[in-house]
Amino acid sequence: MLITDISLTVKPYTALYTSQVSDGAITASESTLEGRSAVVLDFNSGDGIYSRDFGASLSWPISAGNILYGWQPSLIPMPESTYGRPGDWDDGGYLGAKYIQGIILEADSFNVAKTFSLQSSDDLSLHSMLECPATFNKQSEKAFSCVPFVAHSVRVISTDGVAWRVWKGRIVFQPYPEMTKNWTAQMTALSLTGWGHCREVNVPHISTADLVLTLQFDAWTTISLTLPNSGGVMRKDKITLPVNKFKLMQPSISSSAGFRLFANDLELKVGQWGRSDTYRIVRPFGGPNAIGAEV
Repeated sequence: MLITDISLTVKPYTALYTSQVSDGAITASESTLEGRSAVVLDFNSGDGIYSRDFGASLSWPISAGNILYGWQPSLIPMPESTYGRPGDWDDGGYLGAKYIQGIILEADSFNVAKTFSLQSSDDLSLHSMLECPATFNKQSEKAFSCVPFVAHSVRVISTDGVAWRVWKGRIVFQPYPEMTKNWTAQMTALSLTGWGHCREVNVPHISTADLVLTLQFDAWTTISLTLPNSGGVMRKDKITLPVNKFKLMQPSISSSAGFRLFANDLELKVGQWGRSDTYRIVRPFGGPNAIGAEV
């Protein structure tokens, strides 16, 4: 690229001076300030050049009398191209089990169709994205959904051999209860004043072994009841409780195998002793769960 008024020839290079940027990909702009000429070269109509390195050869006739004060490339760090390298494990900023529904990715596949999956950290299973293969044209953002699964963290993994660059991603999920063998709340009055009574409980759970519901009271005989397991699917069981009267109660559910207990859907119906109104619902134990889907 020749800057005619100052007889300056600038030849930009990449790939360790083995690839010269053609003049057709360069737009030159020039300004003069305090007697000095400043030349700015823009590449590919503002799209820039993606390269690991950059250099420039500057030359001018001795008769031009030019003095070079300095030159400086304007650089923006970019992710490198990868093909089958897995991403890092991502917990979405939330420590705990998650109901994974998909991911939103900002990437560039150089306008070539790309296929990738999400891998679960819990069992290393792979989960296909329903919108793949997908084409990213330059730096663009796309949303991807999958058949939902439960995991603590996931990573993006691809084996199709197609080059792409990934800037960032955000997994889409809802909180989900942990799988444990025991859920026990502290001794509590359940916000009642004086004596209270518990009529029934609706227990939403996923279990493979029978559950034992235990209600320990401060001034009443402990109640212990068995709930049949759900066979590994989510189910909500209603249990009518024997007569009881208490000021404090400690509820717990346990099993010989890990199970999930859903706090937001649990219903423990309690009432003030001598009340004239209806029972109210409290949720003293269980893990978080939420409705909603962003993808």
